[in-house]
Amino acid sequence: MRRKILLFFIIFILTLTANVSAVRELNGDKLNFEQTEQGQVFRAAGNVELIYDELRITAAGEGIYRRYNGEIEFRKNVKLYYQNFTGQADKLTGNVEEEIFHLIGNAQIEGENSYLEADRIDFYQGQQKIVAQGNAYLEYQNFWAEADKISYFLDQELITLTGNVKGERNGESFTAQSAEINQKTETVKLTGQATLRFSENESETSAGSANSGADNSESSSKSGATEE
Repeated sequence: MRRKILLFFIIFILTLTANVSAVRELNGDKLNFEQTEQGQVFRAAGNVELIYDELRITAAGEGIYRRYNGEIEFRKNVKLYYQNFTGQADKLTGNVEEEIFHLIGNAQIEGENSYLEADRIDFYQGQQKIVAQGNAYLEYQNFWAEADKISYFLDQELITLTGNVKGERNGESFTAQSAEINQKTETVKLTGQATLRFSENESETSAGSANSGADNSESSSKSGATEE
C-alpha cells in the first residue's frame, strides 16, 4: 500500500508542470524519492520505465531522474524510444530538458531508413545531430560502411564518416580516410587515399561512376550514372 502511495506521489509531481496532453511518469519494482539541496531526485530499480512526453526509456537495472536539472541515468539493457528512432545500449545518460542522450556500450540506434552502431552514440535533438564513435558502423539503403566516427546531420540529410573508412555501395567496395553521404542527391564523396573497386559485372551495380583527382585523394559516385 505504501508503495502504491509513493508511486502515485511520484507520478503526480512529475506531471504537475506538464502540459495537459503530456505524460511524464517513472515506474519500477522499487521507487525512491530524495529531496537534496539541489532539488528532487527519483530512483527506480528493476523493470524501470521512464515516460517523458515523446520519450520512453526502459532498463532492467536502475534509473535515475534528477528533476531539478533534467539529468537522467539508466543502466543494464537500456532501450530508447524517441520520435522515429529506437535505440539500445548498456548504459544511457543525458538530459530530458535539453533532449540530449548518450548511449554507452554496445550502442545501437535505428531510424526509418538507417542503422547505426558503435561503442558510444550521442543524440543531440536541438542540433539535429547523431554522433557514433568507436567501431562505428552504418547501414543506409544500399550502403554500408565502417569508420572511427560517424556523424549524421538530420536536418541537412548529410552523413560524414571519419577515420579508417571502408564499406560497400551497390556492389562497389571502397576505402578512404573520410567520406560524405548526401541523402538529398544520393551521392557519396570519398577523401584521403581513396580507393573505389568496381564489381566484375557492370550489371551488378547501378552506381558505376568514379572521378579521381590528380593526387588520388578524392572520389565520388552517384546512383544511376554509367562508368566512364
